[in-house]
Amino acid sequence: MSRAAFTARDFEAGARALVDRWSIDPAAVNASMTVRWVEETDPVRRNAAAGGYVAAEGHLVVPERSGTLQNDETNERPGSTDHEDHADLEDDAIEEEEEDDAAAPRAIPPRGSHIRSYHVVYSKSYGCPVLLVRGVSCEPPGGRVMGHAETEASLVAAATRGAEGGAEEEERRRAVSLPNVDGEPYGQHGRHGRCGLTLFAPWEHPHGRGGGWVGVHPCETRSAMATLLAGEGDGVGSGSAMYMSAWISFVAAAVADLPVPAHRMNSRR
Repeated sequence: MSRAAFTARDFEAGARALVDRWSIDPAAVNASMTVRWVEETDPVRRNAAAGGYVAAEGHLVVPERSGTLQNDETNERPGSTDHEDHADLEDDAIEEEEEDDAAAPRAIPPRGSHIRSYHVVYSKSYGCPVLLVRGVSCEPPGGRVMGHAETEASLVAAATRGAEGGAEEEERRRAVSLPNVDGEPYGQHGRHGRCGLTLFAPWEHPHGRGGGWVGVHPCETRSAMATLLAGEGDGVGSGSAMYMSAWISFVAAAVADLPVPAHRMNSRR
């Protein structure tokens, strides 16, 4: 792979290698996420983007300060008190110990949770991979694709989690903000207030997989990757795999709760 350009063919080779690692990595397994390569069969879309894309799907995102509910916790009797419910639960617990495991309470997502999909696609315009994110709400009746603003807010919240209300929060917001013409992040406070333009922008899926996708803007990707890989040697047949491994670590700096593989590939893998 040439350092001057990362082509669609490079992307396909590197993305397949990434799938091989990511699909069995504890980060994906622990998140109950499936990772696969999806082959593009439409020749027009293959020519416009690449021969396929990476689909990492099924990541349950739980809002901060939410716990996992049980299905019997939602069946409260009208007018019951916490004390009465606690006593009933103790009696029920004794009985349930004797029941089959299949009858145990089923975990359900907490309020405000959503299921995320991450698709890694190739952009010919930018000459690099792009991470696309889409959320589907778990709220009843379920299956609602989240709007762009909702998904963006979720990604920003993940980036600033644990640093709310301090200087560190501002620093983390800067890390996921686009620079303006003066070189300062748009997210900064100024005489017109916070503009709020982040790295996350509405993005059309190049393989036609519906709407609601938000892309991590790739405007700085090529320069960042050149810096990351400056000291790396070109392993025979593995340059694209090394590139994708470094890239997924790079993009995880913006998508803080992305379940990424723990270690980068080396040139001999």
